[in-house]
Amino acid sequence: METYRYNTLRFFRVQFGLPARMPLEWCVVRETSRAGSELRLGVALKGTGLYIDVAMRRFFSQIDIPLIERRCYPAERISRGDDYEYRSAEGWSFTCPKHYICDIYYPARFSRELLAHSVL
Repeated sequence: METYRYNTLRFFRVQFGLPARMPLEWCVVRETSRAGSELRLGVALKGTGLYIDVAMRRFFSQIDIPLIERRCYPAERISRGDDYEYRSAEGWSFTCPKHYICDIYYPARFSRELLAHSVL
């Protein structure tokens, strides 16, 4: 299974039908609610206030309302062995295996290879 295609901003542009001229960037998403805070990996659509939550496979808006706050922080991707670390200038960091995005999106895209695999 080839994971390199999934680890690109171009993959998200194609997957979500985004225009070629729309600038994208990796981001660390910080979601805070009464239950606490969680960091997630995202792809920000620069200048729009929108981002793609990689794990949830959908768009969200950055918001700050009484019950929930969602903020995305532009991040630099750093290769660390078998992992990628996404680190923002504000100090937020999200680390995941290099196959993380592939694990999420591979079963959501049809390919002939999929016919030979068990999908759980």
